[in-house]
Amino acid sequence: TPISFPSTTPTLKPSTHPSSVPSPLPTFQPSFLPSFSSDRPSSFPTISPAPSAPPLYFLGSSAYNSNGNTGMGGIMFDIKALHDLEISQLTWQFNGGYRSSHTYECYKKTELGAHTDTDMFDSSKWTLIASGSAENVWDSGAVTSPFSVQVPSGEVQAFYIHGISRSIISQRGGGTSTLDVYKSDENMEIRTGRGLYSGGVFSTGYGTNYWSNPKFQ
Repeated sequence: TPISFPSTTPTLKPSTHPSSVPSPLPTFQPSFLPSFSSDRPSSFPTISPAPSAPPLYFLGSSAYNSNGNTGMGGIMFDIKALHDLEISQLTWQFNGGYRSSHTYECYKKTELGAHTDTDMFDSSKWTLIASGSAENVWDSGAVTSPFSVQVPSGEVQAFYIHGISRSIISQRGGGTSTLDVYKSDENMEIRTGRGLYSGGVFSTGYGTNYWSNPKFQ
């Protein structure tokens, strides 16, 4: 059997001059702080700051006074956004029963646009956005539970609040059209609304001409 012995002389000698010399200094050192803007690639994933929340806008409740107030089952009214808005709560006043809680329902018109003679009594055109019990406070009214309704700039959104266990009060008169502005600021216009009868939600008892200001919205 042939016997093989390892060679005592390697066939190739290692080079005494490496083809590339390692740099004595690292090119970049990772930062201990996240970088928000850099021209250099980061060795860690970049963490972008979370987008800031949009500012909240509101039109404060009217100061309470009894001038012109009258009872009604509910009120339907329109809000025009003067820039993009999120409407998250509405206020109103129950007819008596102060310092006690009473039930209510709050709707928005499902499609953008003012409420009209033909859709104000049609429940299929509306979406329930808040309901339950709310305390009736003498000088500030009752407040709905939170909701979120986005209204793009220039658009109109219709709302409807109805007292269930107790009627509400608002200001009779004040306009002859859903285009009449009751109150406004740089964020929105609140327009003259129409009162609805106490005989259940979307009741037709008052017809379409019971004009009323949404006094506590």
